[in-house]
Amino acid sequence: MLANLIVSALAFSGPARAPSSRVVRSNAMMADDIIVTATSLQGPVIFWGSEGVLVGKEESDIKGYDNFGKFVAAVESAGLTATLKGAGPFTVFAPTDAAFADFGGVPAGMTLADVLKYHVVSGKMSTSDISGDLKTVQGNSLTYGRRFRKTFLDYAKVGIESEGASKGGNYPKDIECSNGMIHAIDCIMVPGAYVNLA
Repeated sequence: MLANLIVSALAFSGPARAPSSRVVRSNAMMADDIIVTATSLQGPVIFWGSEGVLVGKEESDIKGYDNFGKFVAAVESAGLTATLKGAGPFTVFAPTDAAFADFGGVPAGMTLADVLKYHVVSGKMSTSDISGDLKTVQGNSLTYGRRFRKTFLDYAKVGIESEGASKGGNYPKDIECSNGMIHAIDCIMVPGAYVNLA
């Protein structure tokens, strides 16, 4: 009887499959460091929009994802990979690829490393822990704000969540890594560029 049950269970379980490469899609505990996790982290959804109609797609069909490949490449280019693979812990505010596409470039008198270090805070903090200005490893502080039910650091929105019936993409937040945490942001923050008008 037991043998028949095992055979039946195997028949319905389907063939064994090799593990596929891991893509992080939600708030999850990752065993990998910040760099490895950011490489596989899936960013907010990109919808076709009105251009999709011209190619036979619905406006709300998914075109792709706004990931973090440019952030990882910038970290490597700036020589910060070893730091973000180190023991930490660090909290990293990772700009999406679209944020890098919109970035005007590193200001005069600064290096790419300065700009990227401005996205890193010592210690591990979830979005619910962010309630004030944060001192970065670059040396300057990110200015905290809470507006429109969203958390801002300087001009960046942290871990944006789609609300209501909108088709906006959710930005990953509270992604735990072996050496810290990652939160996606929608722009690149530059030390000294934020002007608080309040």
